[in-house]
Amino acid sequence: MDHTIQVCIRCNFTKTADEKDGVRGGTQLYDNLMKKYEKWPMKSEFQVEQTRCMGACGNACVVAFQAPGKVAWVFGNLNPKFAISGILEFAEKYHADPKGMVAYADRPADLAAGLITRLHPVGTKPSKVAAIAAGATESGGDC
Repeated sequence: MDHTIQVCIRCNFTKTADEKDGVRGGTQLYDNLMKKYEKWPMKSEFQVEQTRCMGACGNACVVAFQAPGKVAWVFGNLNPKFAISGILEFAEKYHADPKGMVAYADRPADLAAGLITRLHPVGTKPSKVAAIAAGATESGGDC
């Protein structure tokens, strides 16, 4: 179990509403995710962790995907009630790719619209950066 989904439990529901019925949006997202996670066929491949802040408060609710040697992804503006299926679908695609790459067209709609950042593993050069450094012309658009 070397793949991780992190969920910020301090996220608000929206930019203007911290809580609903005394529960923060991030906590509800985590609780809803855990309900589906318990029955998810890939449960043994992922751990789900709570975190108290990812520093993306203007993009609540926020989740991250991480694994050793793979790119890490952070997504925001996720609805705590409706984003769960998309989170698990992305996780399956993330797990399937040896580098953790999931093309924009292959991402669930909620996550495709909510990309905050993609971080390459420490000590690696993204292939595009290496190609540009070798003299290639940047063509853009590979997020």
